[in-house]
Amino acid sequence: MKFIPKSTLLLLLCFCYGYNCLESVDKSSNKKVESKSTKSNLNEEYVTISSFMKLFGERSFDDIFETVVQTVEPLDENGEEIPGMKICRKQWQTFIKDLQSQSYALRMADSWGRKESGILDGNVQWMGNYYECIEAEGPDFNGKWCEAYMDHSAEPNMAAVPRTPSVGICFPSGCSESSITKIFQDMLQFKSNNKTGNPTLLQVYCPLTTEQQEWTTADTIGIVVTCVILFLNLIGTFVDVFSKDNKPNDKKQKSTKDPSLLTRMALCFSMISNSEKILTTESSGGSLDVLNGIRFLSTAWVAIGHVFNEAILEIGNFIPASKYLKSQVAFMPLTNHYFSVDTFFLLGGLLVFYLGMKQLTSTKGRMNIPLMYLYRFIRITPIYAYSILFSMGLLKWLGSGPHWSSNPMLPSSTCQDIWWTNLVYINNLYPALNVCYAWCWYLAVDMQLYLLTPFILLLTYRWPRVGVSLMVFFTVASMAVCGVLSFLGPIQPFTATHVQNLGIMEEYFEAITYDIRFKYDIYYMPWARMHVYMIGMLTGYVLFATKGKLKVPKLLVVLGWLASICGGFAVIFGLFPHTSTDNNLDPELAAIYNAFDRPVYGLCLSWVIIACVCGYGGPVTKFLNWKVFNPLSRLTYSSYLVHILVLIWYLLNRNDMLQCQTFDFLFMFIGTFIFSLIVGFLLCLTIEWPVMELAKVLLPSKRGDLSNRLKKSN
Repeated sequence: MKFIPKSTLLLLLCFCYGYNCLESVDKSSNKKVESKSTKSNLNEEYVTISSFMKLFGERSFDDIFETVVQTVEPLDENGEEIPGMKICRKQWQTFIKDLQSQSYALRMADSWGRKESGILDGNVQWMGNYYECIEAEGPDFNGKWCEAYMDHSAEPNMAAVPRTPSVGICFPSGCSESSITKIFQDMLQFKSNNKTGNPTLLQVYCPLTTEQQEWTTADTIGIVVTCVILFLNLIGTFVDVFSKDNKPNDKKQKSTKDPSLLTRMALCFSMISNSEKILTTESSGGSLDVLNGIRFLSTAWVAIGHVFNEAILEIGNFIPASKYLKSQVAFMPLTNHYFSVDTFFLLGGLLVFYLGMKQLTSTKGRMNIPLMYLYRFIRITPIYAYSILFSMGLLKWLGSGPHWSSNPMLPSSTCQDIWWTNLVYINNLYPALNVCYAWCWYLAVDMQLYLLTPFILLLTYRWPRVGVSLMVFFTVASMAVCGVLSFLGPIQPFTATHVQNLGIMEEYFEAITYDIRFKYDIYYMPWARMHVYMIGMLTGYVLFATKGKLKVPKLLVVLGWLASICGGFAVIFGLFPHTSTDNNLDPELAAIYNAFDRPVYGLCLSWVIIACVCGYGGPVTKFLNWKVFNPLSRLTYSSYLVHILVLIWYLLNRNDMLQCQTFDFLFMFIGTFIFSLIVGFLLCLTIEWPVMELAKVLLPSKRGDLSNRLKKSN
């Protein structure tokens, strides 16, 4: 095999990588090989990037690689051997030697990140080719993909780019993160004698590949629990098929024997029966069927908002994308999607109160409060616990990518020590910064508010005026707390703050202490969400007291719909003049907005529900009563639990940054949401629904408790 001349190889690499190679030095003949292209001084002045990034834009690989050889020293300044540096130097020299003749070395070189266009659009993360690097196999080492992050805070030309620049690099597997970090520090110091200054390298991070992942206790428990769940579902399905085969063919012939308790428990896990119950378009909700449509549409709103939040962190052109999103009023439902959560707070309060009052009426005021709490816990916890367990362990084996093992949203890194806080529903309160299954803070707040409902129910049942007055008081008090904290902070509306920091990961993971939480948090705390929950309870009381037949004059119906539409548009689109220009509201105006925004949204949605239930909804009622929403609404809880996992699985398995386009974003949402529904259906079929059926078999449901009613509401 003939060796490729080094100068030819370097020119080929420069051409393939798109580098600005004006010259390459053929050291064997000491001649310069000049390119025919000329430099654009205008572009040189216009796009000046970090000194660290220049290493990958102005120099050929020969320059970088030879500089690495010069800086890979096994001894530190004190003459002591640096751990791992000797092996790293040996493997690197082998790689350099093989670069002219071995395909693995060419693949390693080819996988390095390189200068790309769109720097001023925010494209400062040049990831290279992760898979090409890790699949390269040398004589006694493999390729090791790492990402080198550079501190550009001191670079005036990079001040407009609020992201840390990074470059994907491929080193031999014997080089550790600390070794590679020192190599680049020394390289930059070596170059600083010439022209690049002396910037500081932040860190080098080398993610684990799938083969390098460690087997943990969470993996073992996850395998065991998954096998038990599948076994129970197979047994239940078999028992169901066997019992149907042994049923009398003659309709006149009736079985005189009731199935045993064990048989009924096994049937709870029948995938045949449960799939029929989940997918049926029939509903027993009666006049409250409109809630199924609202529940599903709000879940889709949650999902599209989270797709927007997560995708913006993984796109290369996030600067023009964020400017475009801010400038278009049509995108306000995306940037202001946080009201979708208030839908569920309102529905939760409504259903608990409406069905609770009906149950209290039928039992003449008797209520088993501990059993009510127990059913609630059993109803929502098993599938929640399994989702956390799976994401802590087995999920990591389903993906591989440059950011797969380093993303701070992955529960495998955020839930190791604090997973239990989610299962006792205090994850919104403890610890001060808890990002374990972060999107499920809503479940904690909802459970905390649910603890109050039995006492308010009993109070309202015995003394209606006192109960209603108490709910109104809690609503006003919650609004006052939000307004006062907002003014004292001062605190801008959550949407305005978020829009100003689109695409910046550091926004979400700054250090937070309890004094900051209690002073500034009007989003995750239960007292900041109580107003909408109480509005939901009041709505439930109105529907119960009027039996869903509230008489409203036509003029008031028209005014109610106009007020509801105008109020909804005001809270969702009203901040556009400020979010589009990144201007903050005055503290007084921000306090008023923060005090009234969610209650106004709750009142608007409350009117929609009352109008549809009582016969004043017209086409809105027909749409929300669409039978397709009935099975889809049964999948909302399970799909809510997994939709973020599905989204980050898609994003983090990519080998490059996204380029944000409207249709790309739309298809990403559709794909994520549909796949979340499919995964949610599997979880609902094997865990959520069997647990619900099992609770109906084992728990009493008629003597003074709400379990029989609440199973329908959920």
